[in-house]
Amino acid sequence: MQDLFDKVDVHTMHHKNAGDAEKEAANKIAKRVTGLRRTVLECYYNNGPMTGEQASAVTREWLYSVKPRITELVRIGLMQDSGQRLLNRRKRKETVWEITEEGVNFIEARG
Repeated sequence: MQDLFDKVDVHTMHHKNAGDAEKEAANKIAKRVTGLRRTVLECYYNNGPMTGEQASAVTREWLYSVKPRITELVRIGLMQDSGQRLLNRRKRKETVWEITEEGVNFIEARG
């Protein structure tokens, strides 16, 4: 699990035919991704279910850095859709995410 958590594939962080600026941005953020994954996971561990927008506010990280980390954490089984929806600031329904039991175990094992 640690390898999946720490692995960063820069090629999946930009569009297929990305220009130089987009590729450069992906390479720049790649160094922060694993730390952001942990920050986001700990946010849900400490605060319970919430939307990506709410997690962004709690962590004080840019929304478009938080949401991809949620997607990655869902893919590796550490977070999941709670089934709830809340309206965001734009009055659109947003998924409420929650940490899984595996996510709780991951955080607690690393204390």
